[in-house]
Amino acid sequence: MTSNQSRKTMPSISEIIAGRNPARATSTPAAADSSEPLISYYHAANAPEPSGAATLTAFIDAIQSDENKKTVNRLRERLKAKDEDGYSKAKRTLAAVSISGKTTTGGRAKSHEQGRFKHSGYMQIDLDGKDNVGWTVEEMRDILQADPRIVAAFISPSGDGVKGVARIPADVSTHLGAFIAARDFFAAHNLTIDEACKDPGRLCFVSYDPSAWIDLTRSESFEPAEVVINDPTPEIDFDAAGTPSKGLVLKMRAADFPTPPVTGIHTWLMAAAWWCRIHEMTEAATAAKLQGYDGQLRRRLQPTEAVDAATKVFAVARDNSWKIAADMAARVCPPPGISTATEYAPEDVFYDGPAGRYLIRVENTYHLQSKRGPVITGLARFLSKEYEDAKELTAAVKGTINARELDGGIQWSGNIAGHQQGLSRDIDGKPILILSEAQQPQPKPGNCSLINELLANAFEQETAFQVFLSWLAGRYRAVRDHTHIPSPMLVMAGEVNSGKSLIAWIASQCLGGRTANPYNAWAGGMLWNDDLVGAEMLLVDDCAGSIEMRARRCFGAAFKEAMYPHIVQLRKRHSSSVSVRPVWACIVCCNDTPEALQIIPPLDADMSDKVILLHVSPLVLPVDTSTPAGRSAMQTMIRNELPAFVQQLAEWVTPAELHDTRSGITAWRDPELLDSVDANSPARRIESLITAAIENRGIWHDIPREFTAIEIETRLTDPHSPVRDQAKALLHWHGACGAALQRLAKMNRGVITEGEYDYHNKIRRYYVHA
Repeated sequence: MTSNQSRKTMPSISEIIAGRNPARATSTPAAADSSEPLISYYHAANAPEPSGAATLTAFIDAIQSDENKKTVNRLRERLKAKDEDGYSKAKRTLAAVSISGKTTTGGRAKSHEQGRFKHSGYMQIDLDGKDNVGWTVEEMRDILQADPRIVAAFISPSGDGVKGVARIPADVSTHLGAFIAARDFFAAHNLTIDEACKDPGRLCFVSYDPSAWIDLTRSESFEPAEVVINDPTPEIDFDAAGTPSKGLVLKMRAADFPTPPVTGIHTWLMAAAWWCRIHEMTEAATAAKLQGYDGQLRRRLQPTEAVDAATKVFAVARDNSWKIAADMAARVCPPPGISTATEYAPEDVFYDGPAGRYLIRVENTYHLQSKRGPVITGLARFLSKEYEDAKELTAAVKGTINARELDGGIQWSGNIAGHQQGLSRDIDGKPILILSEAQQPQPKPGNCSLINELLANAFEQETAFQVFLSWLAGRYRAVRDHTHIPSPMLVMAGEVNSGKSLIAWIASQCLGGRTANPYNAWAGGMLWNDDLVGAEMLLVDDCAGSIEMRARRCFGAAFKEAMYPHIVQLRKRHSSSVSVRPVWACIVCCNDTPEALQIIPPLDADMSDKVILLHVSPLVLPVDTSTPAGRSAMQTMIRNELPAFVQQLAEWVTPAELHDTRSGITAWRDPELLDSVDANSPARRIESLITAAIENRGIWHDIPREFTAIEIETRLTDPHSPVRDQAKALLHWHGACGAALQRLAKMNRGVITEGEYDYHNKIRRYYVHA
């Protein structure tokens, strides 16, 4: 045993684990060598995973030192003041170790059952004062120290018991047998070991005991006894008043009615009576059930034995501690066969503060709970593996859910296109929870001849085929790598039923299959955009959009704002907004008529490099898709080829002449479609009006000559102009004439060309030819 001076300079257990003080004073008669087994260390009893690993020697040193003196003394003062609840709650904050070994990976729960636990060859021995009436702490410690199989002992945190460490075989499968052997040995000396020590993962709290001792030179061990499997009778643990204690109620709730034993009839009567009460039976029904087993016992029950047992059990006050355990048991052990609930690990629980709701990760999804009750139940089922005492379990659940509301607190929850599922942060650093992510096909070498044939037929022009594949390959990689890359709007125009929607569906499947229609939001008809933010593919498919110029310009401006800036403001009903960067791609499908093409934004200077225009030729499909069965068969054929097709996309190299340094693909446009779009553009329409007005001559007798935009607008809307009404309808907003003339001059069609720029008055002039 070390001196007081050596204990003052002794490193804490956390320092030893961290390796900051490898030189430590030893209290062993013979110091442990480097082969001393490791045991898991937990910073608190409710920690789901170990914080590190330590040796038994380091653990005893920490108990001998003053490291935990103040904390443990305060706990003992609570017990002296009869504050058992306060003691139980405060004790859970103590550091602890699993004496019997080390969890190799993951959390402590079920680690020894799942092969994630390396046994140390030690077993905890708990001798509690309440279970060993008449024994002093000193006497119990002397008994332990006298046994050559005990290698360490110290006074428990309560000060009313002793904890020992026994040497046993380092085998999880024989741990229970070793416990039975130790229990039977000490029972022969009228000492009772806490039954919880049969659990290899049982935690042992740090304590304060300057007289703690350790001797690792002792090599004898308890030889495991034979274990009786599937004993149907629950373990009995009643206090003097006949109330079940610790985990008995929890066990009875899940266990079947106890089978009458050959011996121990009185013990069975109490257990059976409590089983009936815990399962909501009446006192009379309990007595009748007990009497019904009279013939199976070795001796017949006395006339009043069953009635007396029922009376004694039902005399216990309903507000006693057993009731807390019964209520918790109802949560932990649902009725068999009708429950769809699950258990919740603490790290899987998140709390959306602004929305006032809980989100719980269950496998690959998140369950939403607006009330606390189901969350408490799920946590109780998970934590019940670590707590046998119902009060401690109740306190642990309450503390856990309070901690998760803080540590698992988020400011927004939902889906963000191209982002990974799980906890993240927005541009401003707010914690957000992304509920799901795109499920893209995984690349795999193989045959994708059907998809390639469909695309080759749809885009007969080689350049159009290469543009489509280059655009889709870039969008696939962006979603795969969770990185947004600005990309042009892909417009596919063709005849009715030409297969545009099928091509768009194939593209959306490559990006994960989540689609949304952005037209209403982008054309100014909707404020909320959370449905768009959660979809990688923004698809406008044969949408009956407005051909009015203001709506088209609004559509184009919203597209640029969504695709090209660094962040997007996510607006969701009844929720705070967050700033994020979705990984988006946009496709517009429309017919190839001039009227239908007017849905796309005007191809002015701002949009000229942001719109790809491809013509889709009619497809001939291998199956008839006019029936549900045919459509399903076609989709199955395509889905089977998607892994090979995305492998092709992952390896695709964009031709150099089509490459763009900003988006990866240039905004190529089909010449015939472009001419069709331009035919109804404001520039071509004003060209037609000027041509018609010139043919009438009149006020246009002085051409050819230069004009300003306002001068041309004045002549077109003059009362004597033959196109006055059409010109007013076209030039309904300020600057419309100038914008149309500038676009027309760049087309170089011959009617309007750029004139000299008036730098003095900063006015652009246009030359009108005869």
